[in-house]
Amino acid sequence: MNFTLPKLDYSNNALAPIMSEETLDLHHGKHHQTYITNLINFIKDTDMDKMSLEEIILESFQDKSKIGIFNNASQHWNHNLFWKCMKPNGGGQMPSKLEKRIVTDFGSVDNFKKEFKQAGIT
Repeated sequence: MNFTLPKLDYSNNALAPIMSEETLDLHHGKHHQTYITNLINFIKDTDMDKMSLEEIILESFQDKSKIGIFNNASQHWNHNLFWKCMKPNGGGQMPSKLEKRIVTDFGSVDNFKKEFKQAGIT
């Protein structure tokens, strides 16, 4: 399987001022690319070379001998999702169904944000 850096649906400066062009270029063009390069090197000339990204993640999950494969494959998958979740002028009101669920599970949107930040820190 040939893994490549996904093309963004927006320009590198489209997320400013939330994410600068320099930060986006570094994170997309260098950071994400490193995961792809490492993954390709890890699976070269193995049975995993013919697998999809999802198959590689499932195959390497919880196998300590394949931790490097798992880390790079899962980070490539995570970053693919990350780029799709962002858009110029994004944000705004969350869907009411999501807000209701957050309030049910966390008591309030503010409490969810607080717990989410804490989880990220720790």
